Amino acid sequence: MKQKLIAVAVVGAFAAPAAFAQSTVQIYGTINAEYGFVSAPDSVPALNNYDGFDSGASNIGFKGEEKLGGGMSVFFQCESDVRFLAGATRTSGSICDRNSAIGLKGGFGSFFVGTWDSPNKIAVGKTRMLADTGFLGVTHMTFDEFSNRNAYSINYHSPNFNGFQVLAQTTSTNDANGTAVPGKKGRLNSLAGTYTSGPLTAALGWTKADDNKAAGTVSGAEDTSVTAGVTYTFGPAKLGFTWYDANFEDPATLSDIERNAYNLALSYSLGGANSILAGYTRAGDFEGTIGGVAIPGNNGAKEYQISFIHKLSKRTTTAIGYARLKNDGAGDLYTVGNRVSGTGQRVGAKSSVITVQLKHAF
Repeated sequence: MKQKLIAVAVVGAFAAPAAFAQSTVQIYGTINAEYGFVSAPDSVPALNNYDGFDSGASNIGFKGEEKLGGGMSVFFQCESDVRFLAGATRTSGSICDRNSAIGLKGGFGSFFVGTWDSPNKIAVGKTRMLADTGFLGVTHMTFDEFSNRNAYSINYHSPNFNGFQVLAQTTSTNDANGTAVPGKKGRLNSLAGTYTSGPLTAALGWTKADDNKAAGTVSGAEDTSVTAGVTYTFGPAKLGFTWYDANFEDPATLSDIERNAYNLALSYSLGGANSILAGYTRAGDFEGTIGGVAIPGNNGAKEYQISFIHKLSKRTTTAIGYARLKNDGAGDLYTVGNRVSGTGQRVGAKSSVITVQLKHAF
């Protein structure tokens, strides 16, 4: 009898923590260090040649899930930017400033609230292939105004229907509480559809920003963006194309300003742990009028880039890359290093960068 009581006590000791467990929690993240040598010979002294570091979307996150029964779960995620290269000079960023939310998921899909990438941004990320941020990032040339991670967002992601998924997001009007502009609400809405089957991935996205939310300036203006992209894998190669169309309304006159862009990318496995990634990005002209004055043409830019990538392990890669960017004849908006300038350059300015990178995911 005594032995039976001891056995029951031992089983109970191990079973109790499981019975009262609240959720599973996972720690994850990415540490990315880029070192770049930037040449900007067409710049004035404010943009001299330089070498520097970039932490390229390094992050740390915590996520968890608890089963509620009936096929439903509650989940949470708190992801924070890690600018470890900046040290004490870090001037922005806070805990949970990246994709962070709480929500419910089940057979209906997932419904959650928090700070999260817009569906349009998610769609672009599936086909762009080239880096978003960092020295070789291309967001500034393509999708900068709508590559949003939106706070105060309400999100729905559908289940996967044979490779097809629908994503939707809207934002609350919290921002209206902090502006003196009459009637300004600043809601942002975004939709996307993605499809993945075998070697093919396709994505279509749309975003509408009320009251110039992207610029935060005026009541009544709307900014919109449509994106479409596709990737296809054949043998050791993967080819990707993403197209962007953005339309802005001038805050002064509500006249339309339009810009198109696209990028083309190719990755190729060299066998073993080695591969190359090459890309071409074209930022089209801003077209339209500002304050009733026509925008001068030929203000776009183009960038070529190539990287050699070596996998040191499943989670660790190193790379060396090169990019060259040239503004069009009347353009002074862009430099390499994922930076939009608009000042400190001569029209038609060129810039280039050589980078080395070490990246680890955990």
